Amino acid sequence: MTAPPQLMLSTLAPAKINLHLHVTGRRDDGYHLLDSLVVFAGAGDRVAVDPCPAPAGTPTGFDLEGPFAAALGDTAPADNLAMRAATGLAARLGRPLPARIRLDKHLPVASGIGGGSSDAAAVLRLLGHAWGAGADDLQAVAEGLGADVPMCVTATPCRVTGVGEVVAPLDAAAAAAFAGLHILLVNPLVPLSTPAVFRARAAAGAGFTPAARLPAPDTADIGAWLVALGAAGNDLSDAARSLVPEIPEAEAALGRLAGACFTRMSGSGATCFALFTEAAAAEAAQSLISTAHPGWWTATGPLLAGLPEIRETPARSG
Repeated sequence: MTAPPQLMLSTLAPAKINLHLHVTGRRDDGYHLLDSLVVFAGAGDRVAVDPCPAPAGTPTGFDLEGPFAAALGDTAPADNLAMRAATGLAARLGRPLPARIRLDKHLPVASGIGGGSSDAAAVLRLLGHAWGAGADDLQAVAEGLGADVPMCVTATPCRVTGVGEVVAPLDAAAAAAFAGLHILLVNPLVPLSTPAVFRARAAAGAGFTPAARLPAPDTADIGAWLVALGAAGNDLSDAARSLVPEIPEAEAALGRLAGACFTRMSGSGATCFALFTEAAAAEAAQSLISTAHPGWWTATGPLLAGLPEIRETPARSG
């Protein structure tokens, strides 16, 4: 009798987008306090896991592929955030490590859209699904991996405060309103370290900003959200621009696009974005940007209202 094919669980690790980002203070331990409205895009990395136990004495297999795999080539598998997520959840639940993790890397590294954090969060969601872990387990491990990982585990439109660990999802009506938008992501392919941006901001003597005044979390009027977000900002933009001169060029290119209803830099940069009400407009804008700047990375997709789907996919040998 032929054995059934071995299956892996896979899901999208979506790009994380900061629609606004205010630095509201600093804790005694040096960590900055933030206020941000975060959404997730239907563009990202692809992560798969084989949740079955790795053979005794054998480490978890780690497959790294995709257009930005080379940027992580010098990182040992055990140090990759996705592998650390698996190790942390297995330890918390008292389970053996999974047999294999596959990371298909499509998001630029160090680009302000949470690629590594979203990969780790995807691993937590996949293994949590397979192992029956609770939301508290996933969040506990996520908080130990980095400030962006808890929000990436949630992977739905949310207001984020604290150092990133306080995540308040928007109500379904508001999430659905954002899911009616489409995003164009643009990155000049210049890696930008978040600590470097905060150092540049401190050197410039920048202060703190109050939390943004945004609509109630059940507001379904996307126009009201965009007006409020337009009155807010990204407190890291000036520091990021000082380190990467291509950022103002990308912002200007996005600002000239027909049909764009909102543009800004995400996170600590250097990725910038434009929002559109129609997918066709976003795709046409991507074509224009790619033609004018063939060395830049671009991607388009809808904003997501909920968690990405978990799929079963055949495992490859080797």
